[in-house]
Amino acid sequence: MAQLLLIKDANMENKEVDDIIGIFKDTHRFSDDEHFLFNIQKVEGYTQEELITFAQNKLPERPRIYRLKVANEWTFDVPEMEDAWKHTDGKWYMVVEAPKYHWTIKNMTPQERTILASGVSSSLDKLNTLSHLESKMCMNIKNMVEITELNE
Repeated sequence: MAQLLLIKDANMENKEVDDIIGIFKDTHRFSDDEHFLFNIQKVEGYTQEELITFAQNKLPERPRIYRLKVANEWTFDVPEMEDAWKHTDGKWYMVVEAPKYHWTIKNMTPQERTILASGVSSSLDKLNTLSHLESKMCMNIKNMVEITELNE
């Protein structure tokens, strides 16, 4: 089993309810303060390592990109640099406002959370439920500025 540590209160700066702060082993014991400040979602049937791998596979590719002022000429000017990310649609977008935390389960229903915590649900049910563990990069409309030069 694994455990997700989740934001409980949206009033915290640059955080949203159900942002995933960390993925922990089932043997991890959270402090009283952590129980007070955060929600803890148990995930039966998956180890910490499996969940981390699953979550990392949900992250978009995020290289640093450069715009050169003049090609093949020496210059003292620093090239323009930006961060980009690749959407599942294959297109490149500008990172305008990077999320503080990479993942969220905010679109997971209470029933799906029960499935995750249940020891009796099938692996397929849990895998379908985990599909609601989402990368936060594409959830911010500010990050949907397409980089047309890279998509040609």
